[in-house]
Amino acid sequence: MSLRNIRVWMLIFSFILIIFLVSVFGILKVFQKELNERTGKNETLYTTDKAFFTLNYDSDLERKLKAESMKHEYQHVSIFYQEQNEKFIPLTVETLEWAEEVSSGILGSYEKRPTDLIFMDREHLQKLSDLDGVSGFYSNFDKVMGIHVHPDNVESILETPLNNFQRPILHEYAHFATFRKIEEAGAFPDLFPQWFIEGIAEYVASDRTEVHYDINQYKILPLESITWGDGWKEARQIETADPYMQSYLSVSYLIQVYGKDILVELIQKTNDTEGFYTVLEKITGKPIAEFEQEVLDYYR
Repeated sequence: MSLRNIRVWMLIFSFILIIFLVSVFGILKVFQKELNERTGKNETLYTTDKAFFTLNYDSDLERKLKAESMKHEYQHVSIFYQEQNEKFIPLTVETLEWAEEVSSGILGSYEKRPTDLIFMDREHLQKLSDLDGVSGFYSNFDKVMGIHVHPDNVESILETPLNNFQRPILHEYAHFATFRKIEEAGAFPDLFPQWFIEGIAEYVASDRTEVHYDINQYKILPLESITWGDGWKEARQIETADPYMQSYLSVSYLIQVYGKDILVELIQKTNDTEGFYTVLEKITGKPIAEFEQEVLDYYR
């Protein structure tokens, strides 16, 4: 190859590289704007780059809690805990294994990207979560599971671990697995009803548990009313309703009647043009109102 041709190719390569770098910078600036809108802060480009390339944003509170905690690595999960809670580590690992087994059983395989699990008190949990009275939460934006552990209840929790400790981990890990499956399907979590997301988590959390529920005991809410965030928050405040149990029953019905692959099918076929309820009706052959009634009749 002649020297002239080499120079031409170098110019072409340099031009392509410049276009690529400008494009990446533009994408990062757009991401930085969205990040600032979501956090209410003015994040640096370095923090933006880190969050973009790791798909994991660490808030100030999350960084503070991590810095004050001990750390145990288990596969793709980094467990952050306080010294007085070190007794929970074997049980935590055992529960994560359990959660992964049940989640993959109904969702299939998915890439297990790094995520964090942090033991924290009620005050910190409330700051990170936007819901009152929760014992755990998962943020797909932050890639963090928060689990409430009261330092004075260590021994009592170890005596009866399922409801007091393991159930929240099972529930929140199921959220992690569900969001990973949704992302791998090329969809966005906002396309899926809250009852579907929470129903999967409650199904995993109820594994090896005999669920007792009187369908006539609580007010039954239209599923479309607990589809998005505000409706879900309001439903949690209705004393005569139980949106978590109603979500569990709906997802459990789907699995028992249509098979365990139904959840993956719903996830993979839902997109911007084919909304969740459209896909649900095509698969079940029933509009949402008829589907709701069928669920109720199934459990009565």
